Amino acid sequence: MKLRDLLRLLALSFVFWLIVLEVIIFCNSPTFTNLLELLQPPYKETVNSYEVGLRSEHWDDDRIARVLQAKVRVHCLVYMDRSDYKFGAQKARHIEKTWARRCPRLTIVNQRNATLLRAYRQIYVECHNELDWLLVVYLDSYVVVENLRHLLAQYSPSEKIYFSAEHAAYVYAHVGQVSTTDYIFSSEALEQLATRSCLRNDIFFKECLTRMRKGPSEWLLPFEVRAELIPYSLRDNFWLWPCSFRFVYHNQSWESCFGGAVLLPYCRAMQMYVLEFLLYHLRPYGHVNPLPELGSPDPLMNIASRPQDVELAKLMYRSVRIICLVLTWPMKYMSGARAVSETWGRHCNRVVYYGSSTVTTVSGLEIVGLNATDTRSKLWGKTKAAFRHAYRNYGHEADWFYKADDDTYAIMENMRKLLKPYSPDKPIYFGSPFKLGSTLYMSGGAGYVLSKKAAELLNLGAAEHCLPGDEGTEDYVMGQCLRQLDVQAGDSRDLLGRQRFFSLSLEHFLIPNRDEEGFWLQDYLYQTSGTGMECCSTYSISIHNVSPYEMHFLDTILYKRRPYGLLAGHPPRRKSKKNGLRKQQYNI
Repeated sequence: MKLRDLLRLLALSFVFWLIVLEVIIFCNSPTFTNLLELLQPPYKETVNSYEVGLRSEHWDDDRIARVLQAKVRVHCLVYMDRSDYKFGAQKARHIEKTWARRCPRLTIVNQRNATLLRAYRQIYVECHNELDWLLVVYLDSYVVVENLRHLLAQYSPSEKIYFSAEHAAYVYAHVGQVSTTDYIFSSEALEQLATRSCLRNDIFFKECLTRMRKGPSEWLLPFEVRAELIPYSLRDNFWLWPCSFRFVYHNQSWESCFGGAVLLPYCRAMQMYVLEFLLYHLRPYGHVNPLPELGSPDPLMNIASRPQDVELAKLMYRSVRIICLVLTWPMKYMSGARAVSETWGRHCNRVVYYGSSTVTTVSGLEIVGLNATDTRSKLWGKTKAAFRHAYRNYGHEADWFYKADDDTYAIMENMRKLLKPYSPDKPIYFGSPFKLGSTLYMSGGAGYVLSKKAAELLNLGAAEHCLPGDEGTEDYVMGQCLRQLDVQAGDSRDLLGRQRFFSLSLEHFLIPNRDEEGFWLQDYLYQTSGTGMECCSTYSISIHNVSPYEMHFLDTILYKRRPYGLLAGHPPRRKSKKNGLRKQQYNI
């Protein structure tokens, strides 16, 4: 073979393998993931039968909510469209088990069998003496009934008034396929509709509505915008977008939207159970939420505002000092890192962001540029460098070091509750335990927290006892490394054996049989957890795969606005049971 031919062959081979390398890098990039999401054809959710169950704990002070329940009698009507013939009935059963449990009367209407106007007439004839208000919502709406009563308590049911909100259909929302309108009618408005020939057809109905007072609709989150404005990456969590849109385009605060929302449209059935857990069971330890004032035409329902109570949380903040190490990368500075800094990062004693560049336009971010690449394959080197920097520069400020990703949401008050019984001088760490072969390690997605002694051993002994270089599966190699350094793996479950760190979104743990057989999670989890609502601790600590929008939702409902009339309660302090769960370490 001539030299020229050989050189040509080598050049072609080099170009070929360069192209292959570029394709591999692209296939592992977020751009490729987003492209797949964009090209994925739209589909509607599949609704299966499963039992999530109820929670047995009742710690909240719900006296105000119970007063409003007695004074503001709401009849709930849930309707399904003709296009919901496949899964509509199944989803209606999940509604009965979630938010509709708080309705004293519930009617479910299938428009293949009866029209809504006919249902209005029937409810008036049979129940008009038993209701003050009629709520009419589509199948995909999740209703915060306590917030609904708070809204309606400000009006008189003897007034001809109604509320309405239109929700446009979006093909990528994975829920309803038709545009819908949700209504609230006062008892007087319903009587007018039923007795003034307003329910003959839609034309008469809309004409009658023009002669009534229309109340403000913003708390029902009406949503009709051009589809091009909606990021396709929000398909699975489309319920977040009405408030996100108001924040991005109308400069409305997250608290005023999420906190006061009466209903959340575009909810999948599984998401309704997640909302049940988040709104009514999850809470930050030592924090009692504030209560807004309620002014009502009924003097017996005038309720003064109450400030939040965070004295215990402040005490824990000073006594259990945690530095948070958030691993991020420049493309996420404006989204994930910024959301962390505006939400749960404020509850760390110090939060430091580690990326490959310090250049950012986000004010207030303490970003440390590491000499490390932002690829998953080299995350081990990046994590080592982050712990080394944090320990050497901030070790005097901390008792514990918590490593998290920029799509992790952590409740730091609950982490302090877990760590309080342990000494930071003991080499121990906590997280969501995975096991692969004989190696026990903590999931990197859920994050893991090292005592000061463990961080010291890692800083001093990693070079000699742990995998050298940057490449390696970060959480797995960290587990091997800490084992070599004689750092114990602590048990993070609560006294009832429920998990507190979650390596994926809550759906994977709350919904029985949510994942297909053979899904990787079950092969890696070291512990089996309870099923349904008993899967997850009231004082859960971290959740992975949380979008920036959902971080703001969580921050609002945990710290600023719970369902109206519910003041977060906490169990009385008691000694741990002799079940070995409180201070158990794994026998590695």
